[in-house]
Amino acid sequence: MDLILYAIPFFFLLILLEFAYGMVRGRNTYRINDTINSLSMGSLSRLQALVILGFSGAIYEWVVVHFQLQQLPDNQAWVWVSCFVFYDFAYYWKHRFGHEVALFWGSHVAHHQSEDFNLGTALRQTSIDFYGFLFYLPFYALGYPAEVLFTVVSLNLIYQFWVHTEHIPKLGPLEWIMVTPSNHRVHHGRNKIYVDKNYGGVFIFWDRLFGTFQDELDNEPVYFGLRKPLNSWNPLWANVHVYWRLILDTLNAPGLLNKLRLPFKPPGWQPDGTVTRCKQKALDKDLSLKFDPRISSFARVYTFAQFLVTVGFSLYILLNANTLSYALVSLAVLFLTYSLFVHGRWMEGREDAIYLEVLRLLVLATGMQLLTTDPSALIITAAYVFCSLALVLWNRQTGKLETAHEGNGIL
Repeated sequence: MDLILYAIPFFFLLILLEFAYGMVRGRNTYRINDTINSLSMGSLSRLQALVILGFSGAIYEWVVVHFQLQQLPDNQAWVWVSCFVFYDFAYYWKHRFGHEVALFWGSHVAHHQSEDFNLGTALRQTSIDFYGFLFYLPFYALGYPAEVLFTVVSLNLIYQFWVHTEHIPKLGPLEWIMVTPSNHRVHHGRNKIYVDKNYGGVFIFWDRLFGTFQDELDNEPVYFGLRKPLNSWNPLWANVHVYWRLILDTLNAPGLLNKLRLPFKPPGWQPDGTVTRCKQKALDKDLSLKFDPRISSFARVYTFAQFLVTVGFSLYILLNANTLSYALVSLAVLFLTYSLFVHGRWMEGREDAIYLEVLRLLVLATGMQLLTTDPSALIITAAYVFCSLALVLWNRQTGKLETAHEGNGIL
């Protein structure tokens, strides 16, 4: 059972509570642009799963049918407990490969792009996890039922949500056994001493056992994000930018052997005498710098409001996907993906954001006319499109978006 969908409302509630707590304590860890981008990535990850249907489940059925595996009982506590522990062990290695192998880093990098660290960051997930199913195969071979495995996977991810916060200090002896906010802050750090450490999902003792543990140091405050920053709020580019540059580096690598080796080497590895095609430069000494484009107050408020509408539409599609046709779900996912892209353009202060927004609204209005005859849906859509267009055109007349890439961006 996939419990993630049921947990989403609680995730949002806890995000609001953390934001409120931070404001009351005078230590807010949220920026509106970074938070919207993280939640956009999370929404996109869940939405694409509706279109790319059940690949790992299909692999499971094939293995079971062709190898006639004996299933373990799903009503025994030892089956659930052992699956939970074994899966976290498998997750440790999946996570470690996701950092230490360039091909897999391209998939996992999305989760580490945020330069803030809060519960919203936990929802920042990749949309191209193409290799995770490989770590399910041992469980199929051992006979763990699918409902046990996928429930355990969900519980593992749900546990990881709460450790994405700056507000919880070290937790004493628990730090030796469990993944906690403190040792997970280390994992998200871009300080050299913290990079590629603390891979555990639930249990931190895997890192202690395999030599990848790093304690959070009092004299080394954690700075979050990538050493080569993304510097973009585009959720599509966030998912593919490593692969684009990996393709360029592979084409540029001399000799067939080097071309074959490069994707399986650590990120940034280059054959002798070659230079990466990556145009982004590693951070200088000031790790505290954050990507924070300066945008108009209108763009900030308008984008936030539109993002709330997009999230609401996304939740509706996720909750009702089973009652809708595959074609309709696919069209909705495409529109929502484009919407998230446009929201990113607004937050970057791009001059084309207005034109992309007008196109988005016209596509929505036209699509609803073609796809439904429900009067209520058509009236609501027409009102939404009319009000949004009126605001955009009013802003077009009264001022232009600011494009300087500086500002505070505080929510």
